Amino acid sequence: MPWPRLRAWLEGLESEQLDHLFRFTSLTSLMTTLAALILYGAFRSGDGFDAADGWMLTVVLVSVARIAGARRYHRLRPARDRLHRWAAWAFGTILLQGLLLGSLSLIWLRPAAPEVESLLHIVVATIVIGAAVPLPPFYPVFVAFVVCVMGPLALRDLWIADAYHLTLAALVVATGLYTLQGGRRQAQALAQTQAERRKNAALIEALRLENQRAERAHDAKARFFAAANHDLRQPLHAMGLLAHTLNEDGAAARGDEVPARLVECVDSMAQIVDELLELAQVDVAGVVPRLETFALDALLREVVRTHELQARHKGLTLEIHSSALAVRSDRRLLARVLANLLSNALRYTEHGAVRLVSRVQGDRVEVSVEDSGIGIAGHELPRIFEEFYQVGNPARDRRLGVGLGLATVKRLGELLDLRVQVQSTPGQGSVFRISLPLHDATPTAIAAPAAPHDALLAQRRVLLIEDDADSRAALIGLLRAWGCDVRSAEDVASARQRLTEGFAPEAVLADLRLAGGASGIEAVLAVRSTVGQELPALLVTGDVGDAQAQRAEAAGLRLLAKPVKPMQLRAFLGQAFGS
Repeated sequence: MPWPRLRAWLEGLESEQLDHLFRFTSLTSLMTTLAALILYGAFRSGDGFDAADGWMLTVVLVSVARIAGARRYHRLRPARDRLHRWAAWAFGTILLQGLLLGSLSLIWLRPAAPEVESLLHIVVATIVIGAAVPLPPFYPVFVAFVVCVMGPLALRDLWIADAYHLTLAALVVATGLYTLQGGRRQAQALAQTQAERRKNAALIEALRLENQRAERAHDAKARFFAAANHDLRQPLHAMGLLAHTLNEDGAAARGDEVPARLVECVDSMAQIVDELLELAQVDVAGVVPRLETFALDALLREVVRTHELQARHKGLTLEIHSSALAVRSDRRLLARVLANLLSNALRYTEHGAVRLVSRVQGDRVEVSVEDSGIGIAGHELPRIFEEFYQVGNPARDRRLGVGLGLATVKRLGELLDLRVQVQSTPGQGSVFRISLPLHDATPTAIAAPAAPHDALLAQRRVLLIEDDADSRAALIGLLRAWGCDVRSAEDVASARQRLTEGFAPEAVLADLRLAGGASGIEAVLAVRSTVGQELPALLVTGDVGDAQAQRAEAAGLRLLAKPVKPMQLRAFLGQAFGS
């Protein structure tokens, strides 16, 4: 066996195997010494054997060394990385003992009396057969030991070459081959047993890890639902009280405070529902990235534009440092990640600035959201991406969010391979970094949404197709409050009826799923076909899923998930009427 293979074999041995070997060391050493004494006594009485004393002394010293080494091994219980040294020492002393026993046949070449010759062969065969107990797990060593002990004896018999010794040589070879064959079968059985044991141990370890993961998931789910239960019930509780207040005739009901608080509660609850649905959608693999090439700086400006008012109210500076770069990713999901990071930075920053910075790093673009906020302690950094975990908000103040933004960032970051990193110093601020592939192609032009103005919405004709009476009434009231001329319909037939009555819509707002299994897509296409032009149209839906988005996209229609925020409707109408 070449040295590299021998070393690899030694390093692959397990402690259980060496325990088995050293467990028999004392017994086999004593038995070998006893056998050597028997042969020493038999040959010492003969003439010409002057080396008998030195030979016997060497055998005894090797046996004592093996016994002492075995005791030291059991006392020290060496570490895994030192086992190969102990194995090399054990195998070396075993083979040395085998060579000593075999050398007796070469030292005493002259034929002795038949009873001495028989004793020599019986003792050698007994030693070899006895080695079949501890050595087969180490089959190469076992083969070498058998050859060292029996090989010289067979050569001696062949060298003497009388009929008696030739017969003994045949018996020696047959005994050696039989012993090796039995040892090989035993080695294979032991190897199979060890393989099964390792397999079972691996299965047990896998089950243990899976059980730990299940326990962690159960604990995380319990924390998740406890926090979700609290954060959903809080705005519901406040909304119930405020709604009852509006029914009272007191001065508080006539003021502006109660409606304003109701709007805050609705917005808070809508945010929680949106983020919960988004997390659930990512977790069940309901989101499939749609990769495209686009201008990164344009996306950064759009994200910043939606947060300028929040920054202005807090007196913060909101900056962009980015050059014209084209990247390849899912634009919508990347915008969600950046929006969450930017919103988080603004929420926890009271003074200074928040910056979006992009820089080229090899074949990727690193985008960082930097703030001068409260920062995050080092021991809290591993937990900030957990659901509902918040830094510095033990009272669960909803104005500081609900703790789902960074959890969404983590999920989407893994989905898009954004390699999210965070660096933070308490009292100085935080830096969140993401990385995405740089692209050389020309980016897809994305028109920025036009800012809606009340003048743009005044007397604009909007056809609303909604089968839910409450939602229809609420949307009609909101659109009319903005100055729009609204007509409503429940399905495709009633929408056509409004057109035959002379109403000429400039935009269509439709629910994706209408009563009776009808589709808002069909309703929009029917209206467009009747009026003979591509009217701006917006679909809203309570079904969250990539399939719905693909259906709307295939029809060339924009889709928003319920609950739709009023500012989203205003943005759509402003873009439609501003063109």
